[in-house]
Amino acid sequence: MNFISSDPVSVRKRAEEYFEAALSERAALVDRMMAWLLGAEWLGMMGAALIISPRVWNGTHSGVHPHVWAAILAGPAFILPVIVIALLCPARQLTRHAIAAAQILVSILLIDCTGGRIETHFHIFGSLAFLAFYQDWRVLATASAITAADHFARGVWWPQSVYGVITVSPWRWVEHAWWVLFEDFFLVAGARNSLRDMRTAAISKARLYDGASHDVLTGLPNRRLLQEKFGEWAGAAGNGSAALLFIDLDGFKHANDTLGHTIGDKLLALTAPRFAGVVGPAGIVARIGGDEFVALVRHVSGMAEAKSLGERLLGSLATPFRVDGNQLLLTASIGISLYPEHGNTLAVLQERADRAMYVAKAQGRNRCVAFSTEVARREEFVLEISRDLPTAFERGEFHVHYQPLIRRDGQLTGFEALLRWRHRVHGTVGPAEFIQLAEKSGLIISLGEWVLEEACRECLTWQISGQGPVSVAVNVSVVQFDEPDYPDRVFATLARCGLDPRQLTLELTEGVLVRDIGRARAHLTRLRLAGIRIALDDFGTGYSSLSYLTDLPADVIKLDRTFLNRAAPESSMIIESIVNLAHRLGLQVVAEGVETQTQLEGLLNLQCDQFQGFYFSKPVSADAATEFLGLRAEETAAGGRQIVEELSSSN
Repeated sequence: MNFISSDPVSVRKRAEEYFEAALSERAALVDRMMAWLLGAEWLGMMGAALIISPRVWNGTHSGVHPHVWAAILAGPAFILPVIVIALLCPARQLTRHAIAAAQILVSILLIDCTGGRIETHFHIFGSLAFLAFYQDWRVLATASAITAADHFARGVWWPQSVYGVITVSPWRWVEHAWWVLFEDFFLVAGARNSLRDMRTAAISKARLYDGASHDVLTGLPNRRLLQEKFGEWAGAAGNGSAALLFIDLDGFKHANDTLGHTIGDKLLALTAPRFAGVVGPAGIVARIGGDEFVALVRHVSGMAEAKSLGERLLGSLATPFRVDGNQLLLTASIGISLYPEHGNTLAVLQERADRAMYVAKAQGRNRCVAFSTEVARREEFVLEISRDLPTAFERGEFHVHYQPLIRRDGQLTGFEALLRWRHRVHGTVGPAEFIQLAEKSGLIISLGEWVLEEACRECLTWQISGQGPVSVAVNVSVVQFDEPDYPDRVFATLARCGLDPRQLTLELTEGVLVRDIGRARAHLTRLRLAGIRIALDDFGTGYSSLSYLTDLPADVIKLDRTFLNRAAPESSMIIESIVNLAHRLGLQVVAEGVETQTQLEGLLNLQCDQFQGFYFSKPVSADAATEFLGLRAEETAAGGRQIVEELSSSN
């Protein structure tokens, strides 16, 4: 086989299957052709025996000439049985050997019936040429052996007529046998070249199939092969049950955008064998696009076993990946559906597992969720809010809530503006439910501008009412920031509201900034020159956040709340390192998600500058925020001031 070293075992195996199938198809075709030829030769032989044989063979015979009887009896003796075998048992090795023997016997008898007028190097050679269509040297060997045996018998016991050639030499048959071998040599050489071409065609076909049915990047089966394998399995008798697991890598897009597509591709290539190793030969793992994989596993007893498999798939990602000097940690969200409980087709099973996977992401990621009626209801909910989202703004269902930011000394410094949706049917809908929908639809641009204007107007109202220098922070969507005139839109909003730009902070995640570093730097530079502060939100969840602190202009970094949920020693060391680096660069650090006094004490010890979380206040309406400023600021911050005082006295 003309394989190259990069050809996988599957390609080699499939090429061999294609080659054997081509040989079998050719053999069946030649079997039919030889069956018709034997039938035609039988009729021709009987005609030759009736017409030619009495004229060329001397001797007194009573009744019909013996050659006529020989020709007639050859049919039931071996011609008709071989024709039946060829038609009922095509493409078998024994069939072609039977045909080869019958064809040579017909040639021998036909030559004998014509008194040698059809010589060896005519009909025998022709028979060998026909048999060479099988492309099988073993068939030619059978035919040549029978020819040689006949030649030898005639040369020894009937030298006067070796195929009708009158001779007294007992060695004339050797000449005839030599010519047969001579022809065999060229026929075998031709068959070898033909077989080589067939093998090359089979390899090319196998490679084309592999390219069309496997993912080039990971080598895993693709959507097409997954469908093909499912069809083969579902159509088999007694196929039993199966589980389909829809796997979506958490945060892969962020890694891809941050580190580049080359590293992203290598990361996918390293992920694939881990998944395949967990599933093993009991199932198939396919990459169906982007960072999405599907595992289809047969003979699964139930959801408990399917979830156990899902947990093992998640566990396979626990070990960090090392790619071009980067140590990367991935997680995944997995949705599970069962066959036939949740569907009888691959499309239905995949759609339902996909829906369960989105629930897993909404529940915090890095987990498995099984499809259920609850998942279906959630999907109906998502579809409903997707349908209502475009008109919700017109109906006045969106509101801006504010969560306070508290300084180390317990003083209130400002609020973060947070968008909330009060649905007419479902009540309060969290931003995690609708922000992505708004981004996909493009509605986020108008929503973002409205939130910015509302927050700026409210902040100005607080200052006019004598509440002091209070700032407001507003989150910026990636879709908004990608607008080429985004800074101009912000300046226009500030001008309409009359708010001092120094009282506005724009919060952006690292994923927003790294999509286009050049544009991000230009936008941020213009905004900061106008006096607007820039905060890097969810800091620490990226793959190279520290490298952007020196590259992108910013004023504040907001530690992601996940740091507070990690093991205390490790979390403290990470926070301390980030705070020290930020302070050296002249940046302030805000800790998000503070919920307990213990967390606050630890963050104060680590020199964080500001705090935000339920420990101080949940997000509240604009009216409640005003009341908070006027009446309860001292009371709400008392816990923080007390801790500061205690720490100061202890020092």
